[in-house]
Amino acid sequence: MCVRKAKFPIIMRWISKQQTTASQTSLRFSVLTTMVLAGIFIAGQAANLARAESIDDAGLWWAFFGQGEIGQHHESCTYNRLKWWFDGHSRFLDDADGFNQSIVRPGLGISISERAALWAGYGWIRTSPLSGPDFDEHRIWQQWTWSASHDPFAFALRSRLEQRFIETGDDTGWRFRQLVRAQYTFPCNPCRTAVVWDELFIHLNDTDWGAHDGVNQNRLFVGLGIKRDLQGRRRTEIGYLNQTINVAGKDNRMHHILSINVYRRP
Repeated sequence: MCVRKAKFPIIMRWISKQQTTASQTSLRFSVLTTMVLAGIFIAGQAANLARAESIDDAGLWWAFFGQGEIGQHHESCTYNRLKWWFDGHSRFLDDADGFNQSIVRPGLGISISERAALWAGYGWIRTSPLSGPDFDEHRIWQQWTWSASHDPFAFALRSRLEQRFIETGDDTGWRFRQLVRAQYTFPCNPCRTAVVWDELFIHLNDTDWGAHDGVNQNRLFVGLGIKRDLQGRRRTEIGYLNQTINVAGKDNRMHHILSINVYRRP
């Protein structure tokens, strides 16, 4: 009897291990499916933009992204942690010789799982168009972020909804943005990563200041991520950013941009 009883814990551990393996496999399949579907959708919309006639320009974009937790961290508290968000941008176009845009965008968020968080915030944007006077824009934004990793790969999704208020008109513009991101850490040098991401912008309504319902623009980035050391909280990503903007009734604009982004993590 003692021998028989001893077998049951072994069998239960084996069943538990198989269930865990199946759960991990299901999660990986779900992640892969989500990334593939989002990538196919964005790639299709980006291809439609790229096929149209366009006016090309070159630029330089600088950006800083930071986020962290608010309050003391407790190991027993995994979810529902309050977070802060900030990103700032300085952008130059006209062959990188003329100022084009600056952005200041703070926000607050809350974790809803180990991988996902909900955010909301405000953005102030100053734009100096290639023709016409400068103008200010105020944005209210909400977003959902998700990330996962399976060494040496890491993946992220960001879905953002914006309400845009521009001083050149009275209407509120609604815009949806979907970002898909993947990175690969080089095993021979863990402080270096290959990075690719794509973000599609879709206007949800027409406005009196020029927005038109439908695809607004697409941004595709390919670059290299650099950290000074594995324990460092700061990472710099340098690479090529292709921005294609859909201009209703005119040729599209395509910007070839040197993008330099600094990230600060908790």
